[in-house]
Amino acid sequence: MKKILAGLIAFAFIFGSSSSVLAASETVGDSGRIWAVPDDADRGMHVQRFLDASPDIPSSYLIDYNAWQSDAYKDPTCQSATDSNCKSESLGYNALLPVCGALSTVYCIEDFGVINSAGESTKASFSRYFPTEALNKFTSAENLKLPFGATGSIFDLPSAPHEGGTLYYVSALTKGELRKSSGADLQSLNIDIYPVKLESGDNAIQDVDPGMSKETNGGSGHPVGQWRFASFGFSGKSFCVAGSVKEKLCAQRYAFPADKKFYIKLKLQNKPKGWLHGRIYKPDVSFTEITGGYSFYIAANPVAVPVVYKMYRYPEMPQALKDQYDVKTGGYKPEVALRTPNPNGAPEGCGRSVCTEDPMTRNVIIAPSASSKFGMDQLKFWLPFVEDKATTLLGTWSLRTLEENETQNASECFKNGDKGVTGIVTTNATQYSAGPPTLNKGEGTLEYQVAAPHFTTKGDEFLGTYDLIMRSDVARCVYGFSAAPVRASLSVVSDKGDQKVATEILGEKNGWLYLSAGGFTYSSPTIKVKLEQDAPAPVATPTPTPSASSKPVVKTATITCVKGKVIKKVTAVNPKCPTGYKKK
Repeated sequence: MKKILAGLIAFAFIFGSSSSVLAASETVGDSGRIWAVPDDADRGMHVQRFLDASPDIPSSYLIDYNAWQSDAYKDPTCQSATDSNCKSESLGYNALLPVCGALSTVYCIEDFGVINSAGESTKASFSRYFPTEALNKFTSAENLKLPFGATGSIFDLPSAPHEGGTLYYVSALTKGELRKSSGADLQSLNIDIYPVKLESGDNAIQDVDPGMSKETNGGSGHPVGQWRFASFGFSGKSFCVAGSVKEKLCAQRYAFPADKKFYIKLKLQNKPKGWLHGRIYKPDVSFTEITGGYSFYIAANPVAVPVVYKMYRYPEMPQALKDQYDVKTGGYKPEVALRTPNPNGAPEGCGRSVCTEDPMTRNVIIAPSASSKFGMDQLKFWLPFVEDKATTLLGTWSLRTLEENETQNASECFKNGDKGVTGIVTTNATQYSAGPPTLNKGEGTLEYQVAAPHFTTKGDEFLGTYDLIMRSDVARCVYGFSAAPVRASLSVVSDKGDQKVATEILGEKNGWLYLSAGGFTYSSPTIKVKLEQDAPAPVATPTPTPSASSKPVVKTATITCVKGKVIKKVTAVNPKCPTGYKKK
């Protein structure tokens, strides 16, 4: 039986001017060629970076982790599930899905395109794979539900031109474990769409394509001959979302055009599970069971994600910030306190240049993940030192499965992925809570915290919207509700403690609950959702019907009637004196 989840509106955070970024400009976020991550590599520098999507290029590989751990100097990669080089029962895989066709027809990108403001859709044309072939390419195994290990896809979309042309880079990355005896699972799904232009590479293009390879010169910090993962870095000149060493080309990222919704449709042999998180706005999602697998469709607008970047040479770093970081390691003190010290007293302050306990002889980059609590705390410390203003706004379209470490403290109701996706949250806040919303049992609210600069790069005020969808059975599991209808109230509590009841939308359709709010500002509000349900109406106890043999109890009354000297007593249900008599 086919199960279709249609018209899902996920959970989004939109920043912009009072008339919104999307409506007020021709691009989503800052226009043109995307901001390049600075290459502040001198010793004595402390770099603080709040950037969700750094230029780390995903790659495909099938690897025998057991073999790699036992001998790092032997090639652990596999070209297929039956490769004699990979003897372990369990293999790990990363697979960028190919376009449906010659390479695969069951685990692939079926369609990609754009929907304009009038609701008209245009299909993109597939141009090429980039690079042409994955460094660690491996073949699929349909009987084991193992995808083909390809590279990202370049599509041409003339109906959605951007400032770099009409090309788009699409990455649909699946990750999981292959057990040779039972097949592959799907542990995560990451989808990214970028407007790009293929440009001549600079220092960001290294001497080997992204993936697993043997160290040749020790430049990565690994011993020569050791197998390790490598990816393109950043040169301060470009923001490559993919690159080709052979062609010396970089897929340079550009801003999205405004007022356009991009869609992608995938064929999957395994069902996506758990919670999804996105950098998208107003997504429409459907999930359909098909012969031999599943069809997954999502259409959404891109969003502008604020980036905060700041570099201080250590002597010039304000003391208030120095106090937050450990002198010997350069790390954030609460995180350093949780670390296990290096054996033999080796220096722990390992930056890009050298491991040293002297802040003047190392280069440290502190780049917390967007869902890190430590990152949320650090952003609050740093905002006053950047005038509460974004360094840049990156137009972004991405969706991913939440990682296990992000959901470890979540309700078991949220983590039960046996029925597939349990919920979707999307936001373009710089930092956000890890995992699904957290249940505050004392107040009975589902809470989600976000943080971002109060102002755009142009000094306009950021405005936020919040949308959350989750399966109805998941919501009822959390609250212990029955199947009766659910009501919701939503409030936004600012970091100053004042509360604002935001715009509310609640719908329950096709087994999903939808909530939305908008119009609030930053820097670090908490969104609170409270679901309630009326108590069941008391069941009326029916009055027993008397049996045929039983006689009802009849109440009678007696009155005294007189006529002259004659007295009569009359007993009846409704006694009356005879004619000529009067009641005494």
